[in-house]
Amino acid sequence: MEPVKVGVVGIGNMGVHHARVYSELPQTELVGVVDVNEARGRICSDRFHTQFFNSYGDLFERVEAVNIVAPTIFHYELAMEFLARDIHVLVEKPITVDLIQAKRLVDYAKKRNRVLQVGHLERFNPAVGKLREVLGRPIHLESHRLSYPTNRNLDVGVVWDLMIHDLDILINLVNSPVVEINAVGVSVYSDFEDIAQVHLLFKNGAAASLMASRVSGERLRQLKVTEDSGRTLCLDFINQNLSILRPPSNGYPIAPEFVQLEKKEPLRLELSHFADCVATHKTPLVTGEDGKRALELAMQVLARMKIVKSKAPLPKDLIALAV
Repeated sequence: MEPVKVGVVGIGNMGVHHARVYSELPQTELVGVVDVNEARGRICSDRFHTQFFNSYGDLFERVEAVNIVAPTIFHYELAMEFLARDIHVLVEKPITVDLIQAKRLVDYAKKRNRVLQVGHLERFNPAVGKLREVLGRPIHLESHRLSYPTNRNLDVGVVWDLMIHDLDILINLVNSPVVEINAVGVSVYSDFEDIAQVHLLFKNGAAASLMASRVSGERLRQLKVTEDSGRTLCLDFINQNLSILRPPSNGYPIAPEFVQLEKKEPLRLELSHFADCVATHKTPLVTGEDGKRALELAMQVLARMKIVKSKAPLPKDLIALAV
């Protein structure tokens, strides 16, 4: 099978890693990269032995698939233009800036019979896959997603930047409509919420508590899921660990059971999956409809969020750190 010809639009913090993986995958050929910053784009193209293009239009006749890693405000326009030319699209999360755009994009991809995958990366974390395999009926979910202070992605709040990963996973695990939302946000360094605390109640009775911060003194990505059986499954996204805690037996605590799983780079799994979906025209794990659902819940959370304003300038020494 011939490698899928792919291009990357947007060579920022994450786009560079996308270009790296495509240059390494045996089933893809990295045809070129596009960025508004020519110096940055040429450094990337030289590093991964591909071409740099000033305009994304230069990819139209050269690629079968494109990975859009540009700022969210450009997702809709870029994705629509590539789909109009029958080019398959992987667009980063959130899928678009609003639900109207998201619906139009999903519908148009179906009309053109093209793959539309959304970059909810954590779905490809091996620990998340294993959690889905062993999970019973969840009744309570608790997530913590914390990062050091950063100057990246300050054009959106922490709900769109970080928490949307957990909202997508919760929707997928609980599989029941959300009927109640309580949310509080704190604006510290940006014009948006930099800290968010959210509580959700699902129609089937399950409840969830989510905490996200991009001004924390630590980097943490954890999810705990308690089942109706009494078991609690503890997932560490960063270290790709999954452990199971069981209720005490005869009054004595039971040691955690660590589930064996093979650790792999989620981004490599995600991009390899996208290439396979393009080559075989199968439905991706994270569809455009999935991206729309996650966006809808994120927007509902923001609509109900009480925000405390305590904005202060971002200190110069708090430079962007990898998230």
